[in-house]
Amino acid sequence: MAAAYPDVIGEYLASPERYETGGVQYLGYFEPARIAPEQVANLYLFMQNVLDVPLEVIIQTTIPRVGSGLFRSGKEVLRVNKPALKLEMNEGEAGLLTIPVTTTEDTPSGEYLLALEMNVTAKGRGNRTRPSQFQGKLGSKSLIDNAVGLNLASTLGVTYVEKPVKKATFTLQVAGKPQISERAPKLGHSYQTVWTKDQMDIFNRAVHELNLRQVKLKNELIVEAIYATLYSESVSRFADAGMPLRIGEAIIMAKILTYTCQYFLSSQDRANGLLVPIWERALDTNIDTTDALQVLRTIGYYHILRLAIALSFGIIARTAGRQPWSLEERQGVNDHIADNIETGQSLNEEFLYLPLLLAGTAISNKLILEGEDPRQTLALMRKAYEARTDLFLEDEMAIASKIYHQIFIRAMQ
Repeated sequence: MAAAYPDVIGEYLASPERYETGGVQYLGYFEPARIAPEQVANLYLFMQNVLDVPLEVIIQTTIPRVGSGLFRSGKEVLRVNKPALKLEMNEGEAGLLTIPVTTTEDTPSGEYLLALEMNVTAKGRGNRTRPSQFQGKLGSKSLIDNAVGLNLASTLGVTYVEKPVKKATFTLQVAGKPQISERAPKLGHSYQTVWTKDQMDIFNRAVHELNLRQVKLKNELIVEAIYATLYSESVSRFADAGMPLRIGEAIIMAKILTYTCQYFLSSQDRANGLLVPIWERALDTNIDTTDALQVLRTIGYYHILRLAIALSFGIIARTAGRQPWSLEERQGVNDHIADNIETGQSLNEEFLYLPLLLAGTAISNKLILEGEDPRQTLALMRKAYEARTDLFLEDEMAIASKIYHQIFIRAMQ
């Protein structure tokens, strides 16, 4: 196998199985997965060329039919603009193909399978750059149960097995009354490149620099130094988002962010998941990486925050004995918090506690700083919580409120 390229598909979709045809790995889904007659759904197909040569890809769409019999083929019940599409994919390239699909006048309610048949021609004799199966380095018992959107797949990978196929099928449900638009639906497909071989250079430079500085970084990135750095940065960033942290909140926020860093740094397998994306971004923007703590504080805060939010939901689930929120809900919360803090947009106080400060309270006694009185820290946290009188009053926050009280009682024991 040629030099392994990063797993790009795993950053967008999680599945234990991937389709593969002629050197193309791919996964896809309809959004929305259910439409009424006359509506449009987009088939999003994430693809990666796993060979070190360019590919020509011809995709033939097979439309489902109804009413077929011995002497008739039936009527098509879905419609696309072009049944046959042609793509050129460079070495290692990953991209997103979007195919809009709508119904026809003959479409009854039901579940339909849209089949895609790929014919792939390699432009030369190629070697694989991605394995046919992989075991992700997060581990099956990780506090983070899904790596999508966390910038982890490229370094740690995700667990999958290829399923070689000639045709792949994707399910679309049609139900309800027709919703006819005044305008004809736009059905033109589009293809967007999301990763190219050119990006491999910065990835390799980041890995190389971190390997060379491994011993020095171990001495620099100690708990107390990370905590002090993330404490001051959190106070500043949350204030910019209209959410000034009270003293107890600031301490617990810094703790959950530091705990996240230590969670990754404590494992040789996981460490690159924390550091490589940060160093990639720094190198790509020509930021000096001499001061590792400064890099974490400025370039790395967004990545650390996203990891901390995902980790926090895992801590809450483990503490509560179940995961109260769906993956979609958790990813939505992660996007909202991290993006608002990064851009300085306002943030409601419930997103301060759910999930970060709930999880931070849960692990507070697991990360005790020199000279700290853990009970005093929890008392300050409790005081800050009680000062936010409107927190968790809405019905949908009742679960979070109940879990928080369980966590606080357990932490004080």
